Amino acid sequence: MTPRVLRDSLLAAIADWDQSGGVNLAGDTPLISSGRLDSFNLLRLVLWVEEELGRPVDATRIDLAAEWDTVDQIVGFVARHRATNGR
Repeated sequence: MTPRVLRDSLLAAIADWDQSGGVNLAGDTPLISSGRLDSFNLLRLVLWVEEELGRPVDATRIDLAAEWDTVDQIVGFVARHRATNGR
């Protein structure tokens, strides 16, 4: 999956989870630091990333607010970890 398709997929997923229906959601929209995603939706996000990577992610080893605060950061994380995982 290309980064653009991955980004679009994640934007659609977050719009589905988000109480605002994705209003004003862009690649650089703060998700965690703004409180836009609650704890339940953070779990959904971790599961989404795990599905994209094809393996579990230890979310306790990641500073989610720093590394996964925006869609663009999450897509970058997935792309980097896919490259190191050979997927």
